[in-house]
Amino acid sequence: MISRDIVFDCPLCGKSLSIDARGAGLMVACPECHRDVQVPGLPPNERPEQAAEEETVQDPSAKVVELTQVVEASQLKVERLVASLEEVRDRRRYLEQLRADNMARFELIGKELVMIQNSLDRIVSVLQDASAEKSEPPA
Repeated sequence: MISRDIVFDCPLCGKSLSIDARGAGLMVACPECHRDVQVPGLPPNERPEQAAEEETVQDPSAKVVELTQVVEASQLKVERLVASLEEVRDRRRYLEQLRADNMARFELIGKELVMIQNSLDRIVSVLQDASAEKSEPPA
C-alpha cells in the first residue's frame, strides 16, 4: 500500500506535520504548540477516488491506532479546558470578593462624606449667624 500523506507546517510554530490524505481540510491539534490548525487540501495530483480506495485497503489496526490517538488528543484538550475553567472560576471568586470589599469601603466613604457635609452645613450656619450679628447695630 502506498501512503498518500499531506505534509505541511504548522503556521503558528513551524513544526512539520503529516496526516493521511483523508484528513484534508480537518482541524487538528499541533503536537508542538497544541493549537488547532487546519490541514491543507489534497495535493493537485491527488484524486479523492484514490483516498477512498486506500480507505478500503487500510489495515483495521491502523484505524484503531488512529482513533486511539484522536481520543488521547481529545482527552488532553478536555484536561486543559477543565484546568482553564478552574482558573477562571478561581479568578471570578477573587474578583467577586474584591468587589464586595470595595462596596463595603465605598459605603463607609459615603457615610463619612455625609458626616463631613453635615459638619460643613453647621459651619456655614454658624458663620451666617455670626455675620448677621455683626451687621446688626448695637441697641
